Amino acid sequence: MTVKEDLAGLIRLQEIDSRLDEIDWKRREVEQTIAQVRDPLTALETERDALIDKVSTLRKEIQALELAVQENAERIAKSTKKLPLITTQKEYFALQKEIENLERQKQQDEELQFAKLEIFEESQKAKDELVEKCTQEEADFIKNKADVEAEYTQFHEEREALISQREVVALEVEPGCLSLYNRVVSRQEGPVVVKIIEGNCQGCHMTLPPQLYNNVRKGDTIISCSFCNRILFAENQA
Repeated sequence: MTVKEDLAGLIRLQEIDSRLDEIDWKRREVEQTIAQVRDPLTALETERDALIDKVSTLRKEIQALELAVQENAERIAKSTKKLPLITTQKEYFALQKEIENLERQKQQDEELQFAKLEIFEESQKAKDELVEKCTQEEADFIKNKADVEAEYTQFHEEREALISQREVVALEVEPGCLSLYNRVVSRQEGPVVVKIIEGNCQGCHMTLPPQLYNNVRKGDTIISCSFCNRILFAENQA
């Protein structure tokens, strides 16, 4: 394996790694898109669930009021039947006062029950409309999600193919060169195998010492930049 072939292999590895990074970024972007696509449905579901809870609570409250009205009506009826049997004026007035209180409470419960029934009907209607909206929004979400996931699948398939390619290319590079490449990748952002242009490293843009520049041009060995440690190659080596 010649230095030129090793450099070609490292450049190919860099191209693959760069595309893998790009795919990983796009995959994360797709995942975020899927979450965003679901946001409208999530908001509707939250609103729908709140209304379902409200309707359920109102139903229980109305049933409790209905029971209270019924119980008070029965108590009023029983007390009213007792009135003719009362023998003292004090007991008569006391029972009559009790009946008045029961009737007042019964009326209040009936009014509250009626008010809650109106709210219940409005909430039930709003809940039914939201259930329908959720059903439609879910259908839209499933369609949009399928479209986005198809793109995600394409990225996944390309990524798997690139990983396989990378394994093959890595086996063709001299182990010492591969180890150097991996070390530089772990320390640097952006390209780590860079060209020299007009004596300047295209990684850190520093001017190389003349002897280092000449050694790179000779292509007898893999050489790193003395400033940023990136792997260097000259135009005639690529």
